[in-house]
Amino acid sequence: MSDALLLALRVYWRSYRPPHWLFEGQSSDRPLSGAAIRRVFTTSKRKAGIEKVGGIHSLRHAYATHQLEAGMHIHQLQHQLGHRSIQSTLHYVHWVPNYREVTEAGIDLIAALERVDE
Repeated sequence: MSDALLLALRVYWRSYRPPHWLFEGQSSDRPLSGAAIRRVFTTSKRKAGIEKVGGIHSLRHAYATHQLEAGMHIHQLQHQLGHRSIQSTLHYVHWVPNYREVTEAGIDLIAALERVDE
C-alpha cells in the first residue's frame, strides 16, 4: 500500500470513525458489498462518459500495468497483487513491451493524482 493511500485511509477513518467496517454497507454492522462497489463503478464510468467495456477488475490490470511501466520490480508487484505464482504476475509484462525494472517502488498513483489536482 502506498504512503499516500495509507494517509488517505487514515484521514477517512478519523473523519467518519466507522465502528465495525472501514467501508460500511447500508447498515453499520455490514461491510460494503461487492455489488454496491460494482454499481458505483458502473455509474461513475457512465457519468465520466467512458464507454470502454470492462468491469471493476480492469482497475487491477491498469494498476499492474502502470506499476510495471514505472519500473516496479516484478516480485514486488507479485507481492502487492497477492499472487502465489510469479507466472500470474508475468501475465502483465506483455502489456509493457519495454519493461525494465528501474525503481524499487514503482509509482505512488494516489500521490500522482494529488499532484495533478494542484
